[in-house]
Amino acid sequence: MWKLTENWKGTEKNSLMTIEDYFKYLDLDKFESRKDVAEAKLELGKTLGDEKEWSEHYFVANVSVSARFCTDDGQLARFLGGFYNSTYQQVLFDKSMCSGECLDKLSELGMDVKGRVSIGSLSYTRMDAVFEQGQTLHNLNRTDYRVMEKLSDKNLLLMDIKTGNFVVAQGTNLFARHPRGEKAAETNSLMGIEWGQGLYLGSTPLTIDFRHIRQEYGTKRTIEDIYQYREMLQDRFRLYTRMEKDELLSDEAREAIMLVGCKEFGTSDYEHFRKGLQEGLYDKGVSEMMENQKEKSR
Repeated sequence: MWKLTENWKGTEKNSLMTIEDYFKYLDLDKFESRKDVAEAKLELGKTLGDEKEWSEHYFVANVSVSARFCTDDGQLARFLGGFYNSTYQQVLFDKSMCSGECLDKLSELGMDVKGRVSIGSLSYTRMDAVFEQGQTLHNLNRTDYRVMEKLSDKNLLLMDIKTGNFVVAQGTNLFARHPRGEKAAETNSLMGIEWGQGLYLGSTPLTIDFRHIRQEYGTKRTIEDIYQYREMLQDRFRLYTRMEKDELLSDEAREAIMLVGCKEFGTSDYEHFRKGLQEGLYDKGVSEMMENQKEKSR
C-alpha cells in the first residue's frame, strides 16, 4: 500500500493506492525519457526504509504529489490522522482517488479514514500453527520477530528484528483478526502471534543465560548417553552460528553472539568445534546432567 498526498494550490488531499494505480496516476508515458521514469521509480523505492523518506513529483509549479510505502498499521494511522501533512493547510481524504484494495485493507484492520480503530468491529480467531526455528513472525501490532529457538511447541525464543531485543514468548498462538460477523479467511484477515507471558531479556546476548532458559521453558530433553549429549551441544553450536550470520542483526549483536559461543566452546569455527567434540573436550558436563535427570525422576 502506498500513501499519497496531492497538493493542489494549497489544499492537500490524502489517498491510498496500489503501486500499479500510483504509476497510472503519474502517467509515466508522459515523462520526457526512460531515465526520468527510472529515477522516479528509484526515488519511490527508497521510501521502503526511513519513515522520513518521501518521493515527490511536480506536475506544475503549484501542483505536486508526495508518496511513500506504508510499512505498518501505526504509520498508516498517523498518515490518515494528518500527522505528515503541513499544519497550515487544509487536509482532505479523497476516497475517489483510492485503490479498492486499499479501502478493503482498511476494513480488514477495522480502521476508518481518520486512522481510528474500532475494536468492537473486529473478531479474533485462533489458527492452527506449527512454529519453526528461523521463521519470521509478526504480531498484531506489526512487529516482526525471528524465531531464534523453538523451546517447545508454544514457547519460543524470539528476537525483535527492529530492536534486537530478545524475549521468551510463553504460550504463543497464531490469531486471525478479521471483521466481526465474517469467517476468518486469507482475504479479510490480518495474521499475527500473541503470547500469554513474556520474559524480556534485552538485546545483549552475552548477558543472557541461554542454558537456564532452555531448562526453564524448553521441552525436557532426556540425555541417556554421551552421544545424545554431544548432539545437544552440536545443536547449540549451530544456533550460535545461525545467529552470528543473521544479517538482520546489527554488527554489535553478531559480535556479542560470537563471544557467547567462544566462551562456551572456545571457538566459533565449526571444524575446530567438531574436532573438540569428537575428542571429548566438552564432555565434562554430561555426568552432572544425567545425575540431575535421575534426581528429578525420583
